[in-house]
Amino acid sequence: MKQKTCSQSILAGIILLCIIPWNVLSQPIEEIKISGNFRNVPMVSFLKTLENQYGVKSFYKDSWIEPYTVNTNFSDTPLIKALNSVFTGHELNYEIFQDHALIIFPRNIDTRSKSEGIDQILVIGDPINMGRYKTGKIAGKVLDGKTGNSLPGAVVYNTRLGKGATTDKEGNFQLEIPTGDHVLKISFMGFQENERKIKLIESGSAEFELFEETHNLGEITVVADESNSSRTQMSMVQMNAKAIKNLPLLMGERDVIKSIAMMPGIQVVGELASGFNVRGGNSDQNLVLLNGSPVFNTSHLFGFLSMINPDVVDNLRVFKGGLPARFGERVSSIMEIDIKEGNDKAIKMYGGLGIINSRLTLEGPVTKDKKLRFLAAGRMSYTDWVLGKVPDPDVSNSVTNFYDFCGKVSYRFNRNNWMNVMGYTSSDEFSTSAQSVNNYGNDLFNFETHNKYGDGLSGELNLSYSNYKFKLTDYADGKDYEAYYLDNRIQYNSLKYDVFWQPHPRHSIHTGINAIYYLNDPGKISPYADTTVVITNQLKRENAFEGAYYLSDEFDVLPGLTVNLGLRYSHFALIGPKTELLYDENKAKTPGSVVDSLVFGKGEIVKSYGGIEPRLALNYETQNGYSLKMSYQRTRQYINQISNNAVISPAEIWKTSDYHLKPLINDQFAIGASNNNLVKGYNLSAEVYYKNLQNLIEYKNGAQIIMNKHLETDLVPSNGYSYGIEFSLNKNQGRLTGWLNYVYARTMRKTTGDFDDEMINDGKYFSSIYDKPHDLSAVATYNISRRWRISGNFVLISGRPVTLPELTYQYGGETLVYYSDRNKYRMPPYHRFDFSITFDENLRRKRMWKGSWTFSVYNLYGRKNPYSVYYRKTVGNAETNYDSYSLFSLSVIGVPVPSLTYNFTF
Repeated sequence: MKQKTCSQSILAGIILLCIIPWNVLSQPIEEIKISGNFRNVPMVSFLKTLENQYGVKSFYKDSWIEPYTVNTNFSDTPLIKALNSVFTGHELNYEIFQDHALIIFPRNIDTRSKSEGIDQILVIGDPINMGRYKTGKIAGKVLDGKTGNSLPGAVVYNTRLGKGATTDKEGNFQLEIPTGDHVLKISFMGFQENERKIKLIESGSAEFELFEETHNLGEITVVADESNSSRTQMSMVQMNAKAIKNLPLLMGERDVIKSIAMMPGIQVVGELASGFNVRGGNSDQNLVLLNGSPVFNTSHLFGFLSMINPDVVDNLRVFKGGLPARFGERVSSIMEIDIKEGNDKAIKMYGGLGIINSRLTLEGPVTKDKKLRFLAAGRMSYTDWVLGKVPDPDVSNSVTNFYDFCGKVSYRFNRNNWMNVMGYTSSDEFSTSAQSVNNYGNDLFNFETHNKYGDGLSGELNLSYSNYKFKLTDYADGKDYEAYYLDNRIQYNSLKYDVFWQPHPRHSIHTGINAIYYLNDPGKISPYADTTVVITNQLKRENAFEGAYYLSDEFDVLPGLTVNLGLRYSHFALIGPKTELLYDENKAKTPGSVVDSLVFGKGEIVKSYGGIEPRLALNYETQNGYSLKMSYQRTRQYINQISNNAVISPAEIWKTSDYHLKPLINDQFAIGASNNNLVKGYNLSAEVYYKNLQNLIEYKNGAQIIMNKHLETDLVPSNGYSYGIEFSLNKNQGRLTGWLNYVYARTMRKTTGDFDDEMINDGKYFSSIYDKPHDLSAVATYNISRRWRISGNFVLISGRPVTLPELTYQYGGETLVYYSDRNKYRMPPYHRFDFSITFDENLRRKRMWKGSWTFSVYNLYGRKNPYSVYYRKTVGNAETNYDSYSLFSLSVIGVPVPSLTYNFTF
């Protein structure tokens, strides 16, 4: 009889709710946040407070709630979270109807199935429409329950239907399922899995929260081959800030570039290189986007650190292949780095103190409604005092310092409409002696807005600005009249607009346009002093336009088979004023073979290029957990960095395509397979790729690239190819986490010139400077306890190719050196082991100041990895085999480097 009374009361409450005009309420329950002291407060008073202060009416029998009290405090807490904390494990239960009301009833006399008690039931839709629709679309969002930040890449899955969705970079997802009762399983690496019971009546929205696993704070989270927007995406590596935090790096500093370089197919040349190489490509073939704005130099401190402050990184993705149609500009890879939005709960401050630099970040809401948020972060180095302690005068007189600042302001009109403004600036100064000083820096700006126009239809506007400048000051051994400045810079301005349309949960269309304008100043020499012998000399500015239109369509062909068809058209134009030299077609290009010139006025098109860039991706998922993927892409690159060294230095210049320099074209095929269910807790994947490249840049022997008015005479046209196979094994559960990667790859080049001066190695294929066949990397983290963890990483890479002198001979009283064929020899293998131990922050949530300590050792066993090899004149003895010239190697870091870092949060 009691059960019948309960059912009748609930039914009466539902009927009453259905006839009340709830549209007069201004805010749905999922958007309400409450504050107040509810220590030993009767349950009825708590519910009355919700009604009087927040407009949330509750329906219940007085006899049901009279015996109970609420005994907790809330401070700007989401109401859903507050209700769950009150009723979880309680004898009472609640249900939400129409997003504006609550029904409270005893749990022990609920006549419904016990399976419905997994969690509080979330009703999506208007009960009046019960049974009206066969299917409904959930527009949901997954949040970090502790910080309120969105969780990109979280998985929402209905096990009964075998359907699911993955959240995008804003934590949003869409899932269309039949109406009725369902259990959704929400999961994200490093967070406790949440199973949520829902009653879907019609299409609607909902938010879900996940909380970090408290038993495994040190878990490294690396998600590979998973796209936030495409089920067919392959050749992608995704890493969040938590994963980067756990890696032992140089002097205790976390570094985005070096973290990514531990992934298969991605390498760095050495200690003095912050740029990276992807599948055998040059460093300038990677487009690094910081919140949408390109970065032309990613290094600090000779390349020891990257210019990206790890504290502001929310998520990063590297596309090694299978590029979506929306991406172009570079032929090797795209790295997207998302800057965090400011915390919307409260003002927070955090940072770190290290040996070489310190950093500080401040974030939080600006307005009371928490819609306007900000983030501001800065870093500054203080390494000069360390170098001053080194007994070597060349080192002690060196200068190395940098600073960078990053800021972001976000405004959310609602969950579907928002805008962001980001700014970044950096400055580096370094010198290896008192003879010269190098200064360089980046200035970035980005404006982004997102608008939802209708069901499944949205658009994004992105305005980007990037300015990179470099200055070398040469003091000419203290002779001011010979001292000079050398400057170069490149400026990038871009407008991009994207439209997203999802007519069906398994069908997505993406289209957009992109317009870019380049201003490139390749070089200028000016005197240092007023009285000088130096004559001011400036190379002509390059003005260029690049535009693109793209369209992609992803849909299911068969159960388990998804196809993504994409098409991109890019166009490039070099714009005057400019004078182009014409060379004798029967001779190699040299200053002496000039026969004529073409003069172009301001605004005239000097040379234009363009073409179609097709994209294709397939994904077939089997019932036993295997995923088979294939992709093809063609990309064009219209701007290159000119450098005849393996390691990119700040002094290198950028060069647009022109009358003589054609754009770089890359065709890449890739096939991959992965399985996440083969062994519990392990992910196994493998990929094979082949790249064919046209119009690569190689250099003549003795090429001059700085302040060269006839640069095309020192460049050699060439083609090339790369191929490889990549294996990856990840373990992301348990106390021991990490990954093991192995890659075998080759990268070859071949000149295509018609004359002897334009041929390298007689026109035969030779190894690129980035050809390193074997690459093994391993990373492991072991959680000793909830606060103590140890980490280590090991790398073993084949040495890079190098050109060396083979003999010396006398001619005309001079000693001359005869060099080998290009890249005939190979440096010794590179290997290194790093170690760190971390004492993590206090786990108490109410503690305002939290700190953690990390002790790390870079290059633990002191491997002297050669950075370069060279010949030097010596006094002949038994050690040098009585040769007057001997081969030496230079190691940048040949000893273990310990460090201690303190990180804090307030």
